[in-house]
This record gives sequence, C-alpha cells and structure tokens, in this order.
Amino acid sequence: MEIRALTQSEQKYTYAQSMQLEGQTGCIGHLRGDFGGSGNEFHTDWSDTREQWKTDEFKAGLADVINALREDKGLLHSRRDMSSAARQSPDAAFMGNYCTEYGFRVDTDKHAFLLRCNPTKGDYNFYCYCYVKEWLDKHISRAEQGIHFIDPHYKELFRIPDGGKIIYITKKNKSIACFDWL
Repeated sequence: MEIRALTQSEQKYTYAQSMQLEGQTGCIGHLRGDFGGSGNEFHTDWSDTREQWKTDEFKAGLADVINALREDKGLLHSRRDMSSAARQSPDAAFMGNYCTEYGFRVDTDKHAFLLRCNPTKGDYNFYCYCYVKEWLDKHISRAEQGIHFIDPHYKELFRIPDGGKIIYITKKNKSIACFDWL
C-alpha cells in the first residue's frame, strides 16, 4: 500500500463539500476518529454521503486501508505515531481551519482515501474522506483549469482559480456579498 502527501489541489477535499461537489467527486462518506485521552485508543464514527456507493468492494478496501494504517508505527496507530509520521512528511503539512494539519492519500483500484490528520490531544485526530477515484481525479483535473463564468449565450466572461473568491461591491463601495468556490 502506497501512502503519499496530498497535493495542494487535493487538500480541500478532506473537508465537507456541497451536495453538488460530493456528487461530482464521488464522495462516499467519511470516517473520523481520535486516539482518546491516552493517545493509544481508537474511536471512530462514519458519516454517509452517498450510501448507494458504499459497496462491499468499497467496505473491504476501506477496512484494508485503515487496518494497514493501524499497524505498529502506522499513521493511525496512535497519536505519537501520527506525530512522528507528520514530522517525517513535511510536504504533507498545510494550514487547516485553525492549525497545521497533515494530508495523505491512499488509493485502491477504484477508490481514493484522503486523510486529514491533526495529532492534537482533545480534538478529532483524523478524517478519512472516501471517493470514487476516477470521479475525484476527473473533477480535480477540471477544477485546476479554474471556474469560468458565462453569459446567457455561454460566452465566457471571466475565470477565477479553484478555491477563489468573488467580492461584490456596491456603488457606495460597500462589500455586500462574498462567494467562495471550491
């Protein structure tokens, strides 16, 4: 099993998305967990996104990935081992919502498992977002070309980078709306 650091384009897919993006990317659901007070426990819960894609093949692949990462010295073995893996993978670090987090990806033939790790005690220590690999990769490839805005005749007006923002300012120079796109 190969585990690698997430690319910058992949990092945003370790957070909840809109229903439209979840459908386009083939998001099946996510597993979140923590290592408890001792740092050696393993507590998890699962959230479905698209239950119809939670096939037996997917379930077996998820179990294989999580069990492999739970082995001694593995990323999900303990809080200490997660911290060690993070230190050994500085290219996996990215700024999360409020702290530095670490992102990793594991693929099977048909599925992609994107992990966001935070080895801080008292917080969820990991989220594993699960995708139909082909759909996720296709979506990321298209998103890297930017988000285009068109007129009613499908003529492109402008483009913003994936993850960009638009701020609408009134004639009185007041910002009344800000839109984020993923």
